[in-house]
Amino acid sequence: MKMVLAPESLDIAGQRFSLRDLAPEDMADVLELHREVFGSCVDARWFHWKYVAGQGEGVGLWRDAQLIAFCGGTPRQVLHRGVPARWLQIGDVMVSPAWRGLFTRKSPFFRVSERFYRSRLGCGRDFSAGFGFPNPRHLRLAVKSGLSHDAGEVGGLQWQGDRGAPPFWSRWQWRFESLDPGSSTFDTAVDRCWERMRAGGHQGAIGVRDASYVRWRFVERPDKGYRFMALRRRWQSEPLGIAVLAQPVGAAEHLPWLDWVGPRDLLPAAWAMAMWQARRDGATGLSCWASAAVAAALAPTRPVPMGPVASVGVPTASTLAISDVAALGCWWSGGDTDFL
Repeated sequence: MKMVLAPESLDIAGQRFSLRDLAPEDMADVLELHREVFGSCVDARWFHWKYVAGQGEGVGLWRDAQLIAFCGGTPRQVLHRGVPARWLQIGDVMVSPAWRGLFTRKSPFFRVSERFYRSRLGCGRDFSAGFGFPNPRHLRLAVKSGLSHDAGEVGGLQWQGDRGAPPFWSRWQWRFESLDPGSSTFDTAVDRCWERMRAGGHQGAIGVRDASYVRWRFVERPDKGYRFMALRRRWQSEPLGIAVLAQPVGAAEHLPWLDWVGPRDLLPAAWAMAMWQARRDGATGLSCWASAAVAAALAPTRPVPMGPVASVGVPTASTLAISDVAALGCWWSGGDTDFL
């Protein structure tokens, strides 16, 4: 059961602040702070997608009528060692530049994050654990203040567009085709591909990729666009897996491959499909974000490592012990983030 906390009135350095949970009428404040901190162009449609349709929650710190800090998150269904769990994906952690570093011990960042985690995460709360992809500075602050564990990094992988087909690839065995999310068969195809992925028995943690999640995360998102490519055998009509790609990019750029819904052992075949689309788009090549588990599955494709591209944080307010965090073995890709 969620812990419902009353608004707190804080006196910090002789100034009065209000710390409270996000309410629907706070939309304009959240949008204004998001644009200020991230230089984004988010609008009411984005807020509705994330905090209404996506059932997002958050905590903000106000000085008079101005929102100066915010920490939010959205629910994520996860399989942890094969067991279903409800985790909270942390995102939109932001502090107005004018207020950063004002308080040395309990900063605005600490105030909003600590209340958010304390009221949502852990035994008897709505979510057993949380995770997020903070920038290195936020992760260092969270670890130093005891708010989060450092759960490692996600690396980037690249492939040049002139790469030939790998030895395991047979163009007579596979067929690629676009998948229209507006078709009557889209949800069924995604659900079946997810069941195949789930049946692979991931030993660590993996976010559920059923039709409900894929439709909310990629199809309904108003500020970005994605494409869906289905992989199937030539003699079968039903897709075995679905790749999520970004919209076409410039000729001097690598096409981002966001996600894969399908068996782990077919990931190299999915890579060949994504490379084919990158060449068709005229992109320089293909790129993706990959945790160690994803990178291991893609090793046969001989990627070029780009080094770390994101940090991973797991709040200490959790049912996970520190030994569990060290052994999570998460399956993270770019689609698991909330900003790509």
